[in-house]
Amino acid sequence: MDAPNEFEIFYKGEAVKVNRVVMGNEKLFNVQLSSPLVITRADHFNGGKFWTSIPEGKQNLAEEIGPLIEVFYRSLN
Repeated sequence: MDAPNEFEIFYKGEAVKVNRVVMGNEKLFNVQLSSPLVITRADHFNGGKFWTSIPEGKQNLAEEIGPLIEVFYRSLN
């Protein structure tokens, strides 16, 4: 099943809209909070992956919301 470009996740008990944008090989997620947040999965220098914000500065929020996006995608299978 193809993942939708728009979906909702639940963050701190509230439904939050997320828009997926693909730019080249990168998937970006625009999370519609009171303060705009764009996150993506990045490759760590040691080979692992992590969630990060674009631009940098909202790392804690990216690390909280990124796994919720993963749970959404896993629920599609």
